[in-house]
Amino acid sequence: MPVTFKFRADQVGSLLRPPSLLEARERAEAKEISPEGLREAESDAIAAAVKMQKEAGLDVFTDGEFRRSDFRAGIVDAFDGIAAKEFEMPWHGPDGMVKLPGTAYIVTGRLRQRRRITEGEAEFLRTLTNRNIKMTLISPGFVAEHFWRDGLTDKVYDSREELGAEIAAFMRAEVEALFAEGVKYVQFDNPAYSEFLSSHIWSPDGGGEPGDAFGRMLAADAAAIEGVQRPEGASIGIHVCRGNNSSRWLAEGGYDPIAERLFGSLPVDRFLLEFDDDRAGGFGPLRYVPEGKVVVLGLVSTKTPQLEDVDEVVTRIDEAAKYVDIDNLAVSPQCGFASVAKGGNELSQQDQFRKLRVVADAAIAAWGLEG
Repeated sequence: MPVTFKFRADQVGSLLRPPSLLEARERAEAKEISPEGLREAESDAIAAAVKMQKEAGLDVFTDGEFRRSDFRAGIVDAFDGIAAKEFEMPWHGPDGMVKLPGTAYIVTGRLRQRRRITEGEAEFLRTLTNRNIKMTLISPGFVAEHFWRDGLTDKVYDSREELGAEIAAFMRAEVEALFAEGVKYVQFDNPAYSEFLSSHIWSPDGGGEPGDAFGRMLAADAAAIEGVQRPEGASIGIHVCRGNNSSRWLAEGGYDPIAERLFGSLPVDRFLLEFDDDRAGGFGPLRYVPEGKVVVLGLVSTKTPQLEDVDEVVTRIDEAAKYVDIDNLAVSPQCGFASVAKGGNELSQQDQFRKLRVVADAAIAAWGLEG
């Protein structure tokens, strides 16, 4: 199916939470303000974020994931049967490896949906803009692999395949509901694909689990997308995240080990890929992208306040066009600015705005003003 809108100046989704919103979430967790009070604070922050994105010149707008504690929270908050466990998680950084507080989610019961995964999110965004909006979802393949624990999950699901198929059905229904609401762009996020690159904090075989973990993820993610009817101008994308917390990351190395299988298997319209620095490798693996698919080049770093030069970004777009027709390319930051609300990257709000302006300016320089 041809992509009818290219969203040249794209973004991954999450934005830095303003201090007022972080404070409101802490007060809500301490029962000092009501859920309604927190939602009001979220709505105020989202309105300001949409205004900022308009001023930056982006082609598509998000709510910054401001109603979520992290990129997984949409599904966690919508279902019974998921438990949380706090732990220390290792992260790469320019100063070496450090451990940061993290939360692991574990499926401990049969999943029972209590509400929509994106309950009210698109509806509120639509009150702020009539332009293109993007909604983000965690991929079912990631959930099936990373929310599974032997001795717990296998008491309620026979296999990771069964869990993946069930979550894929939930996600498919959510995508169809979002399109029915007028959303033009749905993006899945799967950080687990990067576990199969040349260097990752976790083991490269899917955490040591038996079988083809990569294939299981592909099957679950494809099941959520295959055959979904896109309204005119709508797209489904997937972001292959390399880890994002406090300006740190999990994975290094080019896409070569996964490119042919990943690009050839997933029935998405867009691949959002990280190419912000040397740890991402070169553009060569893009030769496996099927004709007609859009590749969103994550060329602007969300991990450092250092501002990219627009001309240099355009030069890199031209380099990627040796492998994918430039008409099927777009540009974005390499990841979100705050995949974890309390683990936002080490930039200021003004740095974030400048980064998004670079994305928009590079898109105009590379493709001009498209109707």
